[in-house]
Amino acid sequence: MPSSADPRSVPAGLTQVVALGPDDFPVWLAVLLSEDGQDPPPVVLPEAAATERVGDAWLTRARLGEVGQVTAIEVSALVAPKAPPMWFAEVPETGPPRALNLVAFAGFDVEPGSVLDMAAQLEVRGLSGEQQIGAIRWYPDTGEMDQAYVAPDWRRRSIATALMGACATYNLAIGKPMGWGDGQRTAMGEKWRNSHGWGHRAADLEALAPPMTPPDQR
Repeated sequence: MPSSADPRSVPAGLTQVVALGPDDFPVWLAVLLSEDGQDPPPVVLPEAAATERVGDAWLTRARLGEVGQVTAIEVSALVAPKAPPMWFAEVPETGPPRALNLVAFAGFDVEPGSVLDMAAQLEVRGLSGEQQIGAIRWYPDTGEMDQAYVAPDWRRRSIATALMGACATYNLAIGKPMGWGDGQRTAMGEKWRNSHGWGHRAADLEALAPPMTPPDQR
């Protein structure tokens, strides 16, 4: 069985378990702590066997639609114990390089974990970017996480950790590299990196970026 160590406090290796549906296409992916702190190759199993393999030990999960798109992402309480149930609006950027954003919301009668189109949600539900609880931007082709932001009223609630887990899981679910960070980040990002078991996935600080919080909200 996977290790039960807290991924927030130890250098965490990750195991991917991919579940295959009746047509042998992936239907979901789960991420667990590995037994030895390493990142082994994905374990690919029929869905019933994958469900038994994962049990309740998953850290994050992604569900895939018929054409391989990510339709839902869940982040467990083990990873982000203070985070509320959240859903995500997807905002692609064509680049180059191609980037992707997940904007997190809570409530608004949307099933938690759903990954939806941002433009459609703004129009249909009358939402604005100001109602987000946070967002993350990354480059899918390389896995590099570029920016993460949490709205001031939602800080100290594991939101940043949940966003990074969601981003990394999304990338793995579409067959792209494990998420990682370079040496440029804000002071808040550096504090997170130095206090978290996944900090080893970000390079040592090389340049301090300016705060992402608007001046009138600091």
